[in-house]
Amino acid sequence: MSLTIFAIVLLGWLTAVFINHIASVLPLKETLRQTPFCTRRLNFDGTEAVSTAKWGEDSTQPVEVCHAPRPVIAWSGLLATLTGNRHCAACGKPVGGRLVVVELLFPILLLVLYRQFGLTPYFGWVALYTVILTILFITDLEHRLIQHVVIFPAILLALAGSPFSPVFTWKLAILGGALGFVVFYLIALLARGAMGEGDVTLSAFLGLIIGFPNITLALLYGILLGGAVSIILLITRRATMKTFIPYGPFLILAGWVVMVWNEPLMAAIFGN
Repeated sequence: MSLTIFAIVLLGWLTAVFINHIASVLPLKETLRQTPFCTRRLNFDGTEAVSTAKWGEDSTQPVEVCHAPRPVIAWSGLLATLTGNRHCAACGKPVGGRLVVVELLFPILLLVLYRQFGLTPYFGWVALYTVILTILFITDLEHRLIQHVVIFPAILLALAGSPFSPVFTWKLAILGGALGFVVFYLIALLARGAMGEGDVTLSAFLGLIIGFPNITLALLYGILLGGAVSIILLITRRATMKTFIPYGPFLILAGWVVMVWNEPLMAAIFGN
């Protein structure tokens, strides 16, 4: 393993630890300066609270969080698992599998970006975009939240980064952002609650980071992927026609793929 790859993997792992902390803290409206703590959610009667990621479940009842601080070694889900510090000393809740998955997966995403873009200024921008998309993916999947505190600064960052793209001009970035916003705003109006404000602002952000006409592919693939998963959930009876299914994760997956491989995807569809 070269020194560069080792550095990218190490940076990816440390960034993943921070991503997990952000994704756990922000939905609870806690400060980021707080050290990582147990996020076990309990109803006020002491029973385990269902996660908002359990589609169709009523998560509106009041809950309290364990809040017991995790030891430093357990700030990382991977290190907590390897050293036998997986369980909260106060309530016994194990460190969530999401922490381990993100810590294993995010360095791989950075390596993909490195292979695609090299150590260029644009690599830094797409790495930042990937951090943001990962946070949004987690919070929308777990809590059905695309929070303003994340997406609005992300949009400003994308505006600042658009001139550095080697693939499209800043004008095409603005056009992509506007198209993403308008398309999903109209869908949200027609869907009457099936799409939220967060999906609209997320689409605008995706349009800014992948530009026009790439945003059309991301929106199309995201909608198709979300529709396919929804059909599978209906067939397997894990969801009903009244179940709310967040579309943000599907848009994020499609947007990231198009951001990284936009040229071969466009060539495959429209030819050289």
